[in-house]
Amino acid sequence: MRDKSGRFLKGYSGNAGGRPKDEQNIAALARSYSTEAVETLVDLMRNARDDRVRGTAAQAFLYRGFGKPKVEIQNTNADFRDALEQVQSRLLEWSHSGHNKAV
Repeated sequence: MRDKSGRFLKGYSGNAGGRPKDEQNIAALARSYSTEAVETLVDLMRNARDDRVRGTAAQAFLYRGFGKPKVEIQNTNADFRDALEQVQSRLLEWSHSGHNKAV
């Protein structure tokens, strides 16, 4: 039940029935095909005619085995590093001069 503004009234839910009961059954069904899915990925990785399909299958297989790699950003630009150090030192000076007190 909703009020005039469209919000749910206290004690009422937008999903009164809760999660669908079949959701757990669907997950179990999907897991039952995991061996076949892995075999399909391996087959595609080894035998697909298209390089893109082989690459995508290999990538999906590796992601499932090892997880996605972390992205690390490295910047060797000295000017950028100097600018960051200047900002950091100014912030430290500002905080030590008493400007860091809560309002």
